[in-house]
Amino acid sequence: MKTKIFYSVIAVMILSLAISCGNKYGGKWIAKIDSDEITDNELNAYYYAQMKSIYNLPKEEIDKLAQDPAQLERNPLLNKNNFLEQMIQQRLVYKKAIDDGILKNEELNTLLDISKEGLVVQYYIREKFKNEITIAPQEVEQIYNQQRARFKGVPVDQAEMYIKQQLFQQKLNMKIKELVDTLRDEKKIEKNMELLRKELNTPTQAPQQQAPQQQPAK
Repeated sequence: MKTKIFYSVIAVMILSLAISCGNKYGGKWIAKIDSDEITDNELNAYYYAQMKSIYNLPKEEIDKLAQDPAQLERNPLLNKNNFLEQMIQQRLVYKKAIDDGILKNEELNTLLDISKEGLVVQYYIREKFKNEITIAPQEVEQIYNQQRARFKGVPVDQAEMYIKQQLFQQKLNMKIKELVDTLRDEKKIEKNMELLRKELNTPTQAPQQQAPQQQPAK
């Protein structure tokens, strides 16, 4: 259940940022809401963008996952019909919100700015390092043997995919830390400590440095 909720949250975040008036994707309509069309090109653009962000896999591998009943059980949105239904539901509420003037809300626009910045960072990191991170078969085999009891009853291919995703995430986090450390050395970073103390209303303590994290695949 938690896994399905996770995928639904990701869907809402990505679709909410991607929806716009008019269709810039072209293609043939695959669903309509009154005169508003969702095209096949738009569906595929949304679908693969989201699945790549979850699984860190190319299109061909995502198509294979979509044929696996066990994966579909874990993430129903791998089924394009389910994904399309999610888009329709999202679009219905989105258009109602626009009609009701929600975009005038200052807090909402702040949240949109935060979401956009986070997605840009995650996408940039993924694309920048995707060809620099390799997972050797020996690494996967070693972890599988060490945690064999944990994967009892799990098909080997699913266990291997999970291990690869976790190893990828660990190596990516190391790359992110290296990048952030380099950027901090290159830039002059200052904080107005007097103003910060007023904001905190407490004695200011040195914050822990934390690099931006990619969302791990579930």
